[in-house]
Amino acid sequence: MGGLARQAGRRLGYRGAALLICGIAWINYGSGLLADPRFGTARGASALTSIAPLSVWGWVWVVTGVASCAASVLRSAKDWWGWVCAAAMPAIWAVAYTGARLLGEFPQGWYSGVTWAAFPGLLGVLAAATRRLVLLHREVAKLRHACTRGAEHAE
Repeated sequence: MGGLARQAGRRLGYRGAALLICGIAWINYGSGLLADPRFGTARGASALTSIAPLSVWGWVWVVTGVASCAASVLRSAKDWWGWVCAAAMPAIWAVAYTGARLLGEFPQGWYSGVTWAAFPGLLGVLAAATRRLVLLHREVAKLRHACTRGAEHAE
């Protein structure tokens, strides 16, 4: 089992693992909205429920989670849409909860809104940092390859 987990970790890398974890979390959250939405969630998302029922938003969470999971296996140059999907719903939720607080519909909305806003912020930092790491690894690989070729020609 340890070998399989190690192999999957190498395949996914940090970016893929982050997208996979986030995707699983969003699928879980959306499933919770579909199965039994909490009263506080319904109150905080009142601006969104005027657009669509909470069950629709639950499916949107599930779909963005599945998309994040799907993007987790892509190369870093092609996984940008997975990061957008991972950050989209928490950003929308942050705006909804904060708006509910500003409108006086949900006094605790400010705290929930700031908490939800942390996710897109952290995902942005993680995506940028790991992208630099991927580029650095590629440059190191090119240098190693060039040094190996240079050593072969010297002999």
